[in-house]
Amino acid sequence: MLHFALDYNDIVIEFKKKVVVEGIPIMVTLLADKVYAIQDKCTHLGGSLSKGTVENTDVKCRLHGAKFDLKTGNVIDKAHVGFIKMPTKKAKVYRTEVIDGKIFIEL
Repeated sequence: MLHFALDYNDIVIEFKKKVVVEGIPIMVTLLADKVYAIQDKCTHLGGSLSKGTVENTDVKCRLHGAKFDLKTGNVIDKAHVGFIKMPTKKAKVYRTEVIDGKIFIEL
């Protein structure tokens, strides 16, 4: 089922944004005219991914550097402190759809 998340113009202006849909925090980002949605909490210690950095189709958590693929949620780089890698699980991604200038997310 699709749920309204935000207006498309909001993501064009801000590039990435945290939204809460049905009580679930989700980071939404726009890259090359494609809208991606991934859980906002890092699977390592729960840091907000929307406060991290986006490069290509990856998002990096600002706390311990865990990096996730925005398309699949796969872990690209585990969280780490120095050279010590920490357990990091795959993140949940959500299908998005743009309808009449509004972004919807399928939960």
